[in-house]
Amino acid sequence: MNFELLPNEIILDSFEYLSFIHLYQSFFALNSRFNKLLCQQFQKFHLDLRLTSKTNFHRVCQNYVLPVIDRIISLYLSNDDNTPQQIEHFRSHNYQLRQFIRLKSISLSCLRSQRTLNQIIVECSYLPCLTHLTLTDSHVSMSENDAQRLFDHIWSLSKLTYCYLDNCFVDENYFPNPTVISTSLRHLNIRNMTCSLSTLTRLCQCTPYLKYLSIMFYDDSDQLNSSLLPILSITRLNICFESSIIILQHLLQNMPNLYHLTIETYNFLLNGNQWKEMINKYLLKLKILQFKISSVAIGEYGEIQFNEILDLFRTKFWIDEHQWFVQCHLLCQYIPDTRYYINIFTLPYTFKDFPDVTNCILSRSTRPYDNEYLTCDRVINLHYKSSHFTVSILSHVRFCNIQSLSLSLPFHDLFLSVSQLQLLLDRAVRLHSLRCFHWSLSNRQLLLMEITSISVRRLDLQDYNCDFDEEQCIQLSHSPLGIQCETLLITVKNRTNILKLVNNMSNLQALNVQCLDDNWTDENDLTSSIDDELVEWLRQQLPSTCTIMRDTFHVHDIRLWIR
Repeated sequence: MNFELLPNEIILDSFEYLSFIHLYQSFFALNSRFNKLLCQQFQKFHLDLRLTSKTNFHRVCQNYVLPVIDRIISLYLSNDDNTPQQIEHFRSHNYQLRQFIRLKSISLSCLRSQRTLNQIIVECSYLPCLTHLTLTDSHVSMSENDAQRLFDHIWSLSKLTYCYLDNCFVDENYFPNPTVISTSLRHLNIRNMTCSLSTLTRLCQCTPYLKYLSIMFYDDSDQLNSSLLPILSITRLNICFESSIIILQHLLQNMPNLYHLTIETYNFLLNGNQWKEMINKYLLKLKILQFKISSVAIGEYGEIQFNEILDLFRTKFWIDEHQWFVQCHLLCQYIPDTRYYINIFTLPYTFKDFPDVTNCILSRSTRPYDNEYLTCDRVINLHYKSSHFTVSILSHVRFCNIQSLSLSLPFHDLFLSVSQLQLLLDRAVRLHSLRCFHWSLSNRQLLLMEITSISVRRLDLQDYNCDFDEEQCIQLSHSPLGIQCETLLITVKNRTNILKLVNNMSNLQALNVQCLDDNWTDENDLTSSIDDELVEWLRQQLPSTCTIMRDTFHVHDIRLWIR
């Protein structure tokens, strides 16, 4: 069917599935009808500028945003390695958040400036429709008082129902509890700031209608030094837990309305009977249980204890009453002496990262058909070691949605390894980022020239065990992966190699580079008036349209947004 023959109502509905940039690239100036639909009738623009080239970014900001600014309902900006300084560039176009009068959701990533963060949060108070706020990977160093004020500003946003805060502070041991009560927040995700029983109590008192909570929990005591008040509003809990069984039991018994529990923990194990007792006693409304327990030592009788643990998850309670199934991996460490460990997790597997299977000698599940493939649709990050190509357990695992793959080498049988690696990449059709660790000289030259991927656009070679010289930079730029690379992280021998990469990699949009002849030291102050010699040299050598700056968190990284 011809798309233009569809009625306006269906076309407008279809527009909701497309990003702002795709809409304007595909339909703007196509004809008067589509111009009218876009510029006058369509009411729900999603402005997602992540992964955008610098050229397209400025074209959108200069020409397309202002005419529809009152109809943009979501905004996504990022200062990550793909689009360094994007948030600051966006603000340089003189947009004020209060102009986005229908904005419902704002997502910011990789902020490094406390001043910018504070300004944006204050401006959010002028957005009458704002319900979703997301701040990810934002390493901002601030005092406890400043962090407290930031949280109070967020908790004061009267319509906010969803808040995701990830890595907001450099000091992850400080948890800035709000002092303002939010009656709107229902969904709260606070990762990489550790919470204890006492801080959790205060947090829930200031968020009395919270339904979903995702936190990192740490308490190094084996006894209850403080008591948690009953938290009746929370029905979903996602927790990365590092404490004792006593603390976990106390935590869960005070959340009697839990319907959905997801938990990750390390080094201690709740067996099937302990889970059954705790659920029957405290969590009578629980319907969904997802857990991942890693690196639990089980003593010297490996397979015997492994089978005993697994049998406790094969009881009527697990299989018949709840249809909850688990998979268990037995790992053996031989140096300095033989030790056994297990990883155990619920099925289907619902976590973003897959547990390490190095030294895994046995894998079994409680599913009726244990020889079925394990499909891991939720896994988006995978770390693959050279030994994994010979681990039979992984031959029964299917990773369908891998977006980021890390490879630790070297390989011993290079010819066989290239074939296996190519097969892995061919299967990862959604793979965007490839990171390489510890590749030997004999491996890296052949592998870079041999391997291909139709989807990879980001290469991270900073842990590649190699400082690239001029010849290697040219070789990289002519390789299959280098030709299509849009974002590159690399270490080079000298600054002229940076120019070689920028000039020879035609699709390169962003570069994060460490340079061995960089004179910057850890004692230098980024806030001082002293010139950054390498940054100034690059600004003289490259076009003025290229953004060049030193990362304020990883100070030896020079970041370029090129084109």
